[in-house]
Amino acid sequence: MPRTLLYLAVALVTSGVTFAVLLRDTPAVPAVTQHTPSPTPPAAPLPVAPAMAGAPVAASPMPAAVNVVPAPHVASVPVVDAPADTLVELWDSHSLVPEQQQEMTLYRTQVATTSLGELAVGKTLQLGVPGRQAPLRATLDETHNTGGAAVWSGAVEGGQPEDTLTVVKGQLETHITLATRDQTLSMVVDNATGSTLVTDQNQLLMRATPDALVTPDSTPLQPLPPPTRG
Repeated sequence: MPRTLLYLAVALVTSGVTFAVLLRDTPAVPAVTQHTPSPTPPAAPLPVAPAMAGAPVAASPMPAAVNVVPAPHVASVPVVDAPADTLVELWDSHSLVPEQQQEMTLYRTQVATTSLGELAVGKTLQLGVPGRQAPLRATLDETHNTGGAAVWSGAVEGGQPEDTLTVVKGQLETHITLATRDQTLSMVVDNATGSTLVTDQNQLLMRATPDALVTPDSTPLQPLPPPTRG
């Protein structure tokens, strides 16, 4: 028992000596003081060197010049009225009413009496023709007076050079004659009422002469007497 206590006492003394040596040899650590950085003052502007005489001075950038083009001057042009319509429509093919008369086919239609007052050189007459779907047109390019009646004539549009339309306007009636290679039509218009009668002259001719080729009777002639001698 006394020996054990002796060992413990020796151990305690040894530990105390060792701890004292360690405390003596440990260097002192200085206290760290945290410093807050002071704000940095703004940098002073750099001195500008004075411009030397004769030295080129850099021009400050200027905005690009915009070339403004003025609006062109538009001269006011007076509006010219369109020329009057030169087309005179007499009748169309749908208005033609067939009528049988003396073994012939006639056609009746109606014309506006005001159209007869528009007849003049340069006017284009339009009328319906039996057996033709499209209307026929002819431009009046010539006129003259005969026997108290006014006469106009003109070529048929789209026809042969010899195709013509002739208009003879009297006091009571207006006679229109269409002469083409295929047919000849006669149209008689009542100036007061506008009632119109269309006749195919070819049919009228065939009715008057059923035999187109007429052979005259051949009669032998008596011989002439011999000439007398004087």
